[in-house]
Amino acid sequence: MYKIIACDLDGTLLDDNKKISQKNIDAIKSAIEMGCKFVISSGRSNMSVDHFNRFFGFDKIKNYAMAYNGAYVYRTDTDEVLFEYPVPPSEAQEAIRLCREFDIDVVTYRDRMLWQDRESELITQYADRNMIERTTVYNIEEIAQKPVSKVIALGKNKELKRLEKAVFATGLGKRLTTCFSADILFEFNPLGIDKGTGLCELAKILNIDIKDTIAIGDNYNDLPMIERAGLGVCCKNGEDGVKALSDYVTCNDNNNSAVAEVIEKFVLSPKAEKYM
Repeated sequence: MYKIIACDLDGTLLDDNKKISQKNIDAIKSAIEMGCKFVISSGRSNMSVDHFNRFFGFDKIKNYAMAYNGAYVYRTDTDEVLFEYPVPPSEAQEAIRLCREFDIDVVTYRDRMLWQDRESELITQYADRNMIERTTVYNIEEIAQKPVSKVIALGKNKELKRLEKAVFATGLGKRLTTCFSADILFEFNPLGIDKGTGLCELAKILNIDIKDTIAIGDNYNDLPMIERAGLGVCCKNGEDGVKALSDYVTCNDNNNSAVAEVIEKFVLSPKAEKYM
């Protein structure tokens, strides 16, 4: 039986209106009753992930969650941090300065807070959507004088792709893990740390074979855990490049309970077997 289901939020568990279907809720509850750990695995902060942990009641049971694309893994009932990998100051500040060369916004996380140094509609929408507090400072490079959880660039996809090229042209891409978590979000994370390493570390701590895990996602920041899990799943609405490297692509999209489809097919069904 699969023992861990690692599941992305946006574009996967959440529909386009950021809601969770009753069908998904019921399937998750049934999987937990069978002994599965349902692990929310998001690029979001732990403050944002905790909103969903409370929604499911995970704050009252021994369960786990992954935030910041696998760089922060913790127990949901005690907030005990199992491991945390921040972005070093030198790399974070270099990422911020590079972002300044493009027509985009840049923010960073530290000390359970989103830090910005200017107001913008994109940042406001991002903070509201993720249900997080934010603080304005003169220059977020000052915040990055200490290790930060991650740096995020927000803007039009065309401009972010120009930024991505510059990241690798300058060599910064060899010192940080970068990825698109949405068309308008480009993220800078600690080198070598992603949702895949987070899932592997968690499985090791819980003494669970990585073959006994399922990973469900839709975007490129989900790909590392999709590739490393025993069963890697991409939602129907996911990126084509992610689908191509997944073991299974759902028949339903995120607006039609794709997560429930996976749980019912591979966990709850009397005929459920390991995906071959």
